[in-house]
Amino acid sequence: MGGRRPRSVGRSAYTYGHIPLVAGIIVAAVGDELAIAHPLGPVTAGTALTVLGGPALFLAGHAVFQRVVFGRIPASRLVAIAVLVVAAPVVLVASSLVPPLALAVLAAVVVGGAALWDSSRSAHPA
Repeated sequence: MGGRRPRSVGRSAYTYGHIPLVAGIIVAAVGDELAIAHPLGPVTAGTALTVLGGPALFLAGHAVFQRVVFGRIPASRLVAIAVLVVAAPVVLVASSLVPPLALAVLAAVVVGGAALWDSSRSAHPA
């Protein structure tokens, strides 16, 4: 935190970081609902944006939180967000080949991969 005041850090972290965190959870829940309703149906733009965008928004909020509190953004967050963002147009082009269930699994694997990356770094610090 350096020379920053704890109150300022707390206010920034729990305001600017948590808004996208909570929004990401809500958007991801909508995406999950769409994927559950039609697991093997076609992927619409709304389904792709919510299933992939919700986790990306959550990870972005977590990255902001970590930047404010710890002064750095973990590479795992940036890589996971990039994978989710790049996957969206690819999935839309191949929407007849990728069902919403597979999209939800992809999003879960990406978020889980970011968590595993972080936990492996904390277990073996450089």
